[in-house]
Order: sequence, then structure tokens, then C-alpha cells
Amino acid sequence: MRHRHRARRGRALLGGLTAAGLLVSLSFSNGFAVESAAATYAKRQGVRLLDTLTVPAGTTEFGMPFGGLSGIDYDPASGTYTALSDDRSENGKARFYTLQLPLDGAEFADDKPALDGLTVLDDANGRPFAPKAVDPEAIRRMPNGKSLLWTSEGASSSGQPAFVREATTSGGYVRELPLPKPYAPVRSASGTLTAGVRNNQALEGLTLSPDGDKVITVTENALVQDGPAAGLTTKSPSRLLVMDRRTGKPEAEHVYEVDPISDAPTAPLPPPVGTYAADRGVSEILAINNTDYLTVERSFASGVGFAIRLYWTSTRGATDVSGKEALSGSEKPMRKKLLYDFTASGTDADNVEGITWGPRLPDGSRSLVLVADDNFGFNGSVTKFHLLSVRSGLSRVQP
Repeated sequence: MRHRHRARRGRALLGGLTAAGLLVSLSFSNGFAVESAAATYAKRQGVRLLDTLTVPAGTTEFGMPFGGLSGIDYDPASGTYTALSDDRSENGKARFYTLQLPLDGAEFADDKPALDGLTVLDDANGRPFAPKAVDPEAIRRMPNGKSLLWTSEGASSSGQPAFVREATTSGGYVRELPLPKPYAPVRSASGTLTAGVRNNQALEGLTLSPDGDKVITVTENALVQDGPAAGLTTKSPSRLLVMDRRTGKPEAEHVYEVDPISDAPTAPLPPPVGTYAADRGVSEILAINNTDYLTVERSFASGVGFAIRLYWTSTRGATDVSGKEALSGSEKPMRKKLLYDFTASGTDADNVEGITWGPRLPDGSRSLVLVADDNFGFNGSVTKFHLLSVRSGLSRVQP
């Protein structure tokens, strides 16, 4: 059964942070010179954090926890957002929300999102997903407005593959866009993962080209056979995959290098985990044009927290690795440049996993809306929506 509910709109105490004009120094990913003046950075990059809206921990809507938001997409025609929960059908059903985040000038107009509806996602058999049978991560509306695309990371540890699927706006299964063979998890007789996407480091990112003809996804970290996961001193060669939206056929693949983990852990995670943990990966991607993208890299260290950075990157000049079972290490990766660093701006961004273009701002600049996953309250995370502005001509940014 599919569920769509209407939510009353109202107000609650805003627990968010607001920061305008707090910009960070520019550093190139290849380690070249750093400009320390925030004013120079602002002039050259034009990315600003305008406002943050925080949803109180433990918020429940439509009988399910309002949390786990890992993907978000804006529909300019209706002014509404679609937000995907990464609930593995454990706290509630696998689902997405429709909501509004109206603006008042260059800030959020209200102190909480206006929730319009909740839609339960169906599996390929037309039923809600069983517990732990899916791990939703990213979502985008299709150009026709009648369906949407979404990803699941799967669970490589148990042989559950990642996928990209199309669904109706009411949550019904339409089709699956098959991933190339190198993405499929392969395990040895002893149970060791020898190839494919890493467990919990698969398809976090999904976007459509501006014309809607291409589907682009990126792995959070490298495929097992391609290289290591990101470490404190080690980059990870993720794969960006371009597919034809209509046929689902792969058209190109490129290497995107994830930067090393920002911090070492200083304390264990809370029970029941109780271990030290640190990682870094691509948590979302957003198309600027047919070759250039924005990426969100999320770094985490227990005892320290999250470090969130926004990058420009491009496939121009990068090696096409289509058809390669494994990378050789000689491939030319995508160029990238740091655009915004939440930590350096003094903002606790929390677990940012979604990004979308938002409405135009009064000064003519384009807005970005980012959402942070609250992990359903684990380790103190809360749901946050961040509003950023970006100058025009972002596609011309180059290192």
C-alpha cells in the first residue's frame, strides 16, 4: 500500500545557524598555493552560506520518524522539494517526502519545512521494501515530472547490489538502469569482498544533465579492484558513470579522486558500536552543465564530527575508463577545486548528504539547498537544511 498524506504547516523554534559572507580560503586539490584572504576568495568564487534551518531531533511526521534525509531535488515549476530518506525500512518504510522551503529574500521564510506528503517506495514486486532490503541514498525528478530516479547503496557485505531505479511519483517500480559489471559485489569463498562497490560506500550521488538526457552517478569511494578507500593520507579513485536516460546504457566513465580523511578519530562511537571510526567519500553530485559538476565530500571522524566540503569538478580532459574491469592507476582523473568549506567557515554542517539547485535569489544569484541526514539521532546528528548562494558563471571555474 502506498501512503500520501497532507501535513499542516506551522511554526516552531528555529534551532539553526545563520551565517552570511563567511567564506573560506581557497586551496587546490593538487596541493598548490593557498590564498588566505576570505575577501579574495569571495571575489573569485562567490559561494556564500546564507541560512541554516534545523529540525529538532526526534521529529515525527505521518507516523514515521522525519529523518535520514540523504537526497533532495527541487522542482522550479511547483516550488517543491523531493527529499529521500535512507531508512532501510527499519524505522519506517523506505520513503520520500515532498516539502516546501519558502524563502524570504536571502533566508528561509519559516523555521521549519512545510511537509506536503510522504510516499512509500515499492520494490520490484510492487510491495514496500522488507527491513534491510534497501539503502536509499539519492533522488532526482525526471524531466517529464511523472517519475523519478533514485539509488540504493545495497549491502555488499551480504551480496546485495547497489542500483539505480526509476519509480512513479506514487512510489511504484518502473525499471532499473543496469550498472556495468565492475560495480557488482564479488566475494571469495572465505567471504572477502574482492570486487565491486564497497559496503556502505556505493551510490550516494545521482544527478541529471541539464537537458535531462543523461543520468550521472558516482561511487562514494573506489571500487574494491580500483584502489583503496580514502585514508588519512590516501586518496580514493571513485568512478563517475554517465548513462543514457532513455536506454539506460553506459556512455562514459571517469575517475574522481576523493581527498584524504580530514581528521583522525579521537573517541569511539557511542554504544552499541563502540569503535573508533573515520571515513571520507562523495555524498552527492549535482550537474552544472554536461561536463562540470558540484560534489559534496563528507569526512567524518568519531570524537571530532563531520567536515563538509563543496567542490567544482569536470570530466573535460579526464580519461574515459568505460569497460575497464579495474583501473591501472595511470588514468587522468577529473580536475577539481574547492569551492566552500563549512568547517573553515565556523559552521557545523552535520552529515550533509543531499544537494540541489534552488530558486533564484533577489540579487540574481542562484541558490543551492543542502540537506544533512540526522542518522535517526545516532551520535547527536540532526536534520539541517543549508541555503547557499553561488555567483553566475560557475561553469567557468577552473583550477
